[in-house]
Amino acid sequence: MTKIKAYDITNHCGDTLTIINFGARLVSWHTEVNDEIRNIVLGYKALEDYLTDQSYLGAIVGPFANRIAGARCNISGKEITLTPNEGENQLHGGDNALAHQFWLCENHSANSLTLTCELKDGVNGYPGDINVTVHYEITETNELIIAMKVNTDKVTIAGPTAHPYFNLNKDHDSTQHSLQIFSEHYTPVNNVGIPVGEIRKVVGSEYDFQASRLVSCKANSKPLDNNFLTSLTDTTIVEDCNKQATLISDDKQLTLHASSNYPAIQIYTGQHLQAPFVKHQGVCLEPQFCPDSPNQHNFPFHNTTPDNPLSTIIRYTLTK
Repeated sequence: MTKIKAYDITNHCGDTLTIINFGARLVSWHTEVNDEIRNIVLGYKALEDYLTDQSYLGAIVGPFANRIAGARCNISGKEITLTPNEGENQLHGGDNALAHQFWLCENHSANSLTLTCELKDGVNGYPGDINVTVHYEITETNELIIAMKVNTDKVTIAGPTAHPYFNLNKDHDSTQHSLQIFSEHYTPVNNVGIPVGEIRKVVGSEYDFQASRLVSCKANSKPLDNNFLTSLTDTTIVEDCNKQATLISDDKQLTLHASSNYPAIQIYTGQHLQAPFVKHQGVCLEPQFCPDSPNQHNFPFHNTTPDNPLSTIIRYTLTK
């Protein structure tokens, strides 16, 4: 059996990040704040606990992140049946997908790590051999760059993302953060998280976070597991990143900025976290395509083909 291996990457500003080969997971990010070290990513104390994790802690999820309705879609005029793993729907590529594979290390330097994973044709219903590369890099300006590339030998659907649970607070017992989302539109969903097919304006709704608001605390106890569009067109065809969201610690000493060339971002406030964690202890900022995009023709999306691999960039930047 392949063993879990951990890799550290660092900069000269007091940041040390640890990534493991199982699920290409970001398991810790230690950063210096006012001469003290904070770990801003939730993680297990024992690496072996990731083998049975059900919350996708720190993982690269996919091939297609988020939910696909009925675990089926149409590709090139042919209906594709995927493997369901959340009721009748598929979540994060199905069971034993990218988050639960051992990835290969292609390159490891002081400040960067490149890992690769291959899913064979038909795994969880996805057409084609799907090869995913993720490149982690921490810069001297406290920016974590996560660049992913998906290659395939058949037309397929792809849209992986990173799934770290952030807690920027000095004490992780505090679940209070302020959140701002740079989005004018969201995709309303039904009671199992599947989009109803509409793109609505956030103005006048409970999902208007254009101004910073409290989340994951008594002042605003409504949980979030919702998708917000930062573009109504497919922006993955270029490398330019759009500003998507900011998360601020309860003491206002640390801010995390999320940006990406994805057209949307899922905000999840961790209401399903289980022991050793508590509900709402971490907030996920997951740049991605909208959920169920392969079945929603008005959502910004494109299939991944042998001649058109998918290239995505996620940037998480700290300011102190």
